[in-house]
Amino acid sequence: MVSTRTNTYNPTRQVNELGEFVHSDSPLPTLSSRRRRWAALLRAQHYQPVIAEVLEQELPKYTNSTIVLPTSLSSIMRECLLILASSPLVFAAAVDGTLAQKILVDEDLQREYAVIQERAHIQPSIYVQLLADENGTAPTANQHMLIRERVIDYLAPTRREQDQEMAWMIDNVTAPAVTRSISISGYRKYLWTSRRSPNHDATLLRFCSGILKRWSEHTPSRRDTPFEFPPGECGYSINSYIRLKQHRDRQSSNYVMNLTEDICSYLHSLGHISQLFYMHQFVIYLIFRPQQAAIAEIFCSGLLQVWVEDGGGLNAYPAGRSVASVRRLSQGQWVTHEKWVSANTNLQKNLRIQKERLKSEVEGLEAEQDELWREAMESDNENDGDDPKDVD
Repeated sequence: MVSTRTNTYNPTRQVNELGEFVHSDSPLPTLSSRRRRWAALLRAQHYQPVIAEVLEQELPKYTNSTIVLPTSLSSIMRECLLILASSPLVFAAAVDGTLAQKILVDEDLQREYAVIQERAHIQPSIYVQLLADENGTAPTANQHMLIRERVIDYLAPTRREQDQEMAWMIDNVTAPAVTRSISISGYRKYLWTSRRSPNHDATLLRFCSGILKRWSEHTPSRRDTPFEFPPGECGYSINSYIRLKQHRDRQSSNYVMNLTEDICSYLHSLGHISQLFYMHQFVIYLIFRPQQAAIAEIFCSGLLQVWVEDGGGLNAYPAGRSVASVRRLSQGQWVTHEKWVSANTNLQKNLRIQKERLKSEVEGLEAEQDELWREAMESDNENDGDDPKDVD
């Protein structure tokens, strides 16, 4: 349940892939079915149920958080509406799970993405990193389980010689190098800060539980078929190319993702996995309002299901925490970004479509949901969100 100062929002009426209202008191059973359904609804431009369901999952995580979000749920929904209405083809492909493959062959996507890349040097954005091979093919459930097994071995005590050797080899896939002697003594690159971190251990155990959960959601006949939706990592940056290079260079990066990528290289070098899986990096959304930053990272992370607990991704910490850099931009720069988005995306067209659908779609919503969605749709010029604060 999502609570605000004045509203409690707990949708029980959902929209199926055909845009028809149905009653549902239970969550969709698997990560893949959620992703597949949301992708189908967005292709049909049914934004309201997607926004409602993603926020219902994500906002409770921030009930006791110091992250500053707009005080009304309708304001948050409004920003999510603007995100979906202005999103480029690369965003849609990420939601569909086809981005790493389509970018190799789809000329329309390539042309639009070149423009997005250019803008991302001057405009804050949301990026995603997807685990796939050189052809954009995701791992299978069984290959994902091989990664899990190596993570468990990596976490294990150093008694077994084979575990020591494995950990040392994994820790030397990428720089900085780890000597054999400190590896034998128990040092692990991705478990240490100033000492072995209990938080890193706990996070990686959650990651392993998530992989097992996702594996169990696939029938035995599907466990050697590549995932429909590649494991991913999602983030915000004022300059995503600088941030993505930091990730590639393992600077202030995500240790769950880095360990996973190094394990994939290790398994490939031994012939245990035929493909080399690595993180494919993309900018998927250009932010054009300062109050969008935290909401965009929260919403996109939920939409792409990148959390370790569900086996869908490599993010372990709440989104929206490190967005204070939006305050570096002047009001004039934000005006320029918003004008560019309005002129170069389908934002206005998509908003008109949503308004036309408002009358018919809200007839199936309960009164409180109806009011929230109307508020979100009708606040075109509203800017009542608080400036997000960095709590890191």
